[in-house]
Amino acid sequence: MIGIIKKSLILSLFALIFVICLSFNLSAAEKKHLVVIDPAHGGQDVGVKLTDKIGEKEITLAIALAMQKELAGENNIEVVLTRNSDTNVTIKERKANTLKIKPELFLSLHINAGFGKEANGFELYYPGFKELQENKKAAKISPKNKKNKYLNDSVRLANFIQKNMDALFPRKGRGLREADVPIMEGMTIPALVVEMGFASNSEDKKKLLSPDTQTEIAKALAKSIILFYR
Repeated sequence: MIGIIKKSLILSLFALIFVICLSFNLSAAEKKHLVVIDPAHGGQDVGVKLTDKIGEKEITLAIALAMQKELAGENNIEVVLTRNSDTNVTIKERKANTLKIKPELFLSLHINAGFGKEANGFELYYPGFKELQENKKAAKISPKNKKNKYLNDSVRLANFIQKNMDALFPRKGRGLREADVPIMEGMTIPALVVEMGFASNSEDKKKLLSPDTQTEIAKALAKSIILFYR
């Protein structure tokens, strides 16, 4: 009788362990990385004009929506847009909404202009790059130095983007650059501004206006996010 009771207890214990493990695995499988994609401008804020009828706001939104669609098939990534239509959302509102939902990654999409008609290619900006370069010789990133951690992660994401965007703008990546970005102030997550090309350059403008190229840009950026989380 005692043997039967012991056997029953052992079986119950194994069953309990199995349920706990199963619950843990399901929880891990359901965990999603929350990513915010910010299509710059919108509504009355047209941004840079590419033609009389098309501005930066239309291009950034089209690419952001295409990215969201591209990433929808990834079980471990959830995408939220700061706007999903032609509406006027202020930088203050975008920032407040982003901080409220606490994403793991933030990507802001823009189109460049100026620096002469010869300036072309994509650029990547984020605050703190110079500081990171100065602290490069630090032996290790400790949990206490959270800022260096997310800056390093921003660099890692930037490297993926640079590699994938180079296929669309061969040898025209203008590198990683330091910038004060108001929407990113106070964010302690990997965050980048992607200037996807120059509206003031005829070749870049032609590419940016092409729906096919917009789709390719969206795929390149989505692929970079997927690689970042592998």
